[in-house]
Amino acid sequence: MSNEDDLKSINEIIAARFKKIEDAVESAETITGIFESLVDGIENEFTVPFVWLTLMDHQTSTPVINEIKTSERLENRLSVVSKELLDKILTGGMKPVLANKDLQHFYRLLPPSRKYFIRSVAVVPFALDGQFIGTWNNGDADANRYEPDMKTDLLESLAQKLSARLTLLAARKDSETKPAGGQDQTGENHD
Repeated sequence: MSNEDDLKSINEIIAARFKKIEDAVESAETITGIFESLVDGIENEFTVPFVWLTLMDHQTSTPVINEIKTSERLENRLSVVSKELLDKILTGGMKPVLANKDLQHFYRLLPPSRKYFIRSVAVVPFALDGQFIGTWNNGDADANRYEPDMKTDLLESLAQKLSARLTLLAARKDSETKPAGGQDQTGENHD
């Protein structure tokens, strides 16, 4: 088997692992289930030692933050930070960022109750209803695990599927909590 065949085989294995996580995320029935499936999948399929979530301190992400806090598996893997910090890190918009140098800003993404020794990190943005609200983060003590020049298309694809499922489940939850007649608690009609 040639090096090219070996590389193709490795890429196929990696793609299959991402597909397995995508399937779990897309079949989640709750917002919490989406993120539990994501974190468990990344840790189990890729042996990533540190996986956590960072959400923007903004009213749009508040319902998602509240849902995540209900999960014993996720509550200590959550940090809430300013939009300004995330904007400093995500200079390419919704493109994942991989880094293994100058990690000072990235350390500020870590959950306050859990500190990880990371020397490389993948920061993957996701959205709710098309609006950026946070990132999932993979960290490793191996400085070569995530390097800036690595391809991120599989991470990006998973983030898009996560965002779509999150939007669907949030809309479903929102419609379930509205009183009959299409009025919200303020009495405004939303039909």
